[in-house]
Amino acid sequence: MIYIIIPVHNRKEFTRQCLLSLRQQTYKQFKVVVIDDGSTDGTEEMLAKEFPEVHVIKGDGNLWWTAAMNLGVNYVLKISKDEDYILTLNNDLYVKNDYLENIINAIKNKPGSLIGSISVDAEEQSKILDAGVKINWITAKYHNLSENMKEMKEIDEYLRVDALPGRGTLIPVEVFRKVGIFNHKLLPHYGADYEFSIRAKKRGYKLFVHHKLIVYSFSKETGLNNSIKKLKWSEWIKSYVAIKSPNNLKYRWNFAKLFLPKVYVVPFFILDSMRVFFGGFKNQIASMK
Repeated sequence: MIYIIIPVHNRKEFTRQCLLSLRQQTYKQFKVVVIDDGSTDGTEEMLAKEFPEVHVIKGDGNLWWTAAMNLGVNYVLKISKDEDYILTLNNDLYVKNDYLENIINAIKNKPGSLIGSISVDAEEQSKILDAGVKINWITAKYHNLSENMKEMKEIDEYLRVDALPGRGTLIPVEVFRKVGIFNHKLLPHYGADYEFSIRAKKRGYKLFVHHKLIVYSFSKETGLNNSIKKLKWSEWIKSYVAIKSPNNLKYRWNFAKLFLPKVYVVPFFILDSMRVFFGGFKNQIASMK
């Protein structure tokens, strides 16, 4: 059984599209758990009327991604078996009807692993947003494995990575029982998906991305990230302190502290911050042309 956990806060139409794509899956052994974190746009009513098969857990609007995901994980851990799986998804995406069939086949061929998906831009489907990363812990360099689908199709089916995103990662339930849940205290919104997969890797689980597993993401709906969408200068500055931003320096510091020996934390954070700042500044200048 696959338990699909989807945290939502408003964006009713995206949630509807995501759930409709799951309803059309050829693989039927799955259940959907939606954490509705204080939506005010009619999401609650829509779920009850149109998707009665979905189990809904309500939040108070202050959970953010990580705590919302943990609500779902804790619920699933109470009702699942070790041989079951948890699939983490966001609501601003959709999948094709063979997605679950492909992902269950992929993980069965790689026991003792976590299997991630390729996130592509729903409006520009040759563009890869996330396919897992390789991380150089000395230079703080994050290397995305590919930037376009043509290159990805020429690579082996299974790609070994250092971290996996939350958009379409299949995780055996037993991993949560052994490794723990997502770190909502230090990483409330961004980075918790990577942190969890790195923690699992340290416990001996392998991390793979499979090139046939694709989620179609509406990238402009993401947080404050000027590598994906144009930001005002005030929004760009805010992105270094906002919870809903991958650039948040406090949480990037927390991320580094969780894995690195103390002697490497400060150099890593400095290099990482410089890459984030100057890369963001370059994007801001480019957006003005």
